[in-house]
Amino acid sequence: MAKVVSKSKYLNGRQCLKLLWYYYNQKKDISPPDAATRSVMEEGKRVGEFAQKLFPDGIKVGWEYDPEEVNRKSLLAVQKRKPLFEAGFLYKEAYALADILVPAEEDLWDLIEVKSSTEVKKEHISDVAFQKYTYTGAGLKIRKCYVMYINRQYVRKGEIEADKLFNSKDISEDVEALLPNIESELAEMLKVIDEQEAPSVKIGSQCFNPHNCPLEDICWSFLPNDNIFLLNRLGRVGYDLLDRGILKISDIPADVELNERQLIQIDCLKTGKTHIVRENIKEFVDKLKYPLYFLDFETLAPAIPIYDDTRPYEEVPFQYSLHIVREKGGKPEHHPYLADGSVDPRPEVLRKLSEMLGESGTIVAYNAPYEINCLKRASDVYTDYKEWFEKTKDRFIDLLIPFKKYDYYNPAQEGSASMKSVLPALTGKNYNDLEIGNGNFARVEYMRAAFDKNTTKEEKDKIFHALEEYCELDTKGMIYILDVLVHEAEKG
Repeated sequence: MAKVVSKSKYLNGRQCLKLLWYYYNQKKDISPPDAATRSVMEEGKRVGEFAQKLFPDGIKVGWEYDPEEVNRKSLLAVQKRKPLFEAGFLYKEAYALADILVPAEEDLWDLIEVKSSTEVKKEHISDVAFQKYTYTGAGLKIRKCYVMYINRQYVRKGEIEADKLFNSKDISEDVEALLPNIESELAEMLKVIDEQEAPSVKIGSQCFNPHNCPLEDICWSFLPNDNIFLLNRLGRVGYDLLDRGILKISDIPADVELNERQLIQIDCLKTGKTHIVRENIKEFVDKLKYPLYFLDFETLAPAIPIYDDTRPYEEVPFQYSLHIVREKGGKPEHHPYLADGSVDPRPEVLRKLSEMLGESGTIVAYNAPYEINCLKRASDVYTDYKEWFEKTKDRFIDLLIPFKKYDYYNPAQEGSASMKSVLPALTGKNYNDLEIGNGNFARVEYMRAAFDKNTTKEEKDKIFHALEEYCELDTKGMIYILDVLVHEAEKG
């Protein structure tokens, strides 16, 4: 059959024509989605299926690889005048599946696009406009266009109430404004697809907007190791330098206006030395009061709340690692916790921590507001711990601060203050050999272990072991990092 541009490929083309070309001509070179991206896609699928509950008499047309067959089945389903799920239609080279089509008066239809986001975004308008173009061309009469999205304020109480989980916005006028451009956009895309070579597209903000492009490894590979984009918050200035042919940090002209932190980075790169504001490091270290409690949470945050008294995307701690150093030079004691997922973990997290953290001593966390907010939200629900939280929150100190403020900057950090960059730069230790090496993957794997019925006991045990190793290194890593800072403070 003739070449078809699906909705997803149309949106790829709007982001970058080079990406579109690769999908049709060299798909094998495109990096597959990572675990976190796959998780987002699965979340979107679950949200879409849940939205279908709002239309109990709906008909699921189904999905097949053959757009012509789906189009045939969908045109037959239209005649039944029932809500339709995943009906797909062809018009010229355009092909799109509709999340939900709802019959309106006479022979009209309302188009509903379901999103797992908590707001209507600009790219959603383009998404729906392409659908309306396709469906109208295929013979449907679309009355209104809506985006159905997650209501962030919804609080689960018992069974999920689908009518309260979602908000809906009429975007018909916005869609109408984009329709006149779609024909010419498709023509340009089809022309690009048929080219022998990929179009030349400069790297730019479109590489990350509205999504991170899977061609980054290809398109950005020409940059040297000390490239200008390693500078902290360079933004538009970086692309302006690129237009001038300046790729290396060391080649940035003196006339380019840079902020203080960027200048620190440049100096460290040129000298190979670490930037240290020792008096600030000493002031930070002097705030520490033993015993020290090094705390890190791992959380789940599903779009569809799992536990009562939680909102969509609310961070719920399912695991923590706690290392306690009772006196200077003392051996760290490890006290881990990992919930099995069968019940809301927050009461147990609060109970255990209220016992373990005592009433005095500094609680050290990396990006401490995250842990504080998790405890606040939990104690807002389980109010027996509210007084304890209020007394405990002021004991936290944020280990991120010296690095965020550039009171300590090692050139090996490459412009990042994240713990994944700071730990190896300061200590040589890293997460590379762990089965789970970052928080996003930890969340994905926990959801698979705790809630996926297809996960075997052996797989679950393996995942839980990997989670414990990962979370333990987060708090061990804080101890290693703080030891470096203490050592520097004592030099002063």
